[in-house]
Amino acid sequence: MKRLMSLASAVAVAASVIAVPQFASAQAYQSYGRGDVCRANQKSSANKGTIIGALGGALLGSQVAGNGAKTEGAVLGAGLGAVAGHQIGKSRVKCVDYPRNYSSRDNCRWIQEDNRGRERSFEVCQNRDGEWRPSGRR
Repeated sequence: MKRLMSLASAVAVAASVIAVPQFASAQAYQSYGRGDVCRANQKSSANKGTIIGALGGALLGSQVAGNGAKTEGAVLGAGLGAVAGHQIGKSRVKCVDYPRNYSSRDNCRWIQEDNRGRERSFEVCQNRDGEWRPSGRR
């Protein structure tokens, strides 16, 4: 019973951390950094997913493994969890083409993010100072 409770709590913690949206809202003053903003957001989300997946997989693997093989189970679970978490995290931010009803502009990118189960699309443009900021187009 104790093993089942620790497994359930590990899964609950991992699921709640992964479910946190990357950005709460696209506000005009928010900076998205320098460089290719979409790829940077995608990489950041994938890195977070890798860490969370590895931790969750290690906990799950050590609990599921038989007696005397807890370490091997944790290592195997961490590896599988890291790969799965990376792919899940990476898929949360999509670099997409402009929708048909919008024309593309120089120094701008269209981003699609998963925000609490709903996809949200908006444009970010690079200013003269090199910072990426939302343009207001949705």
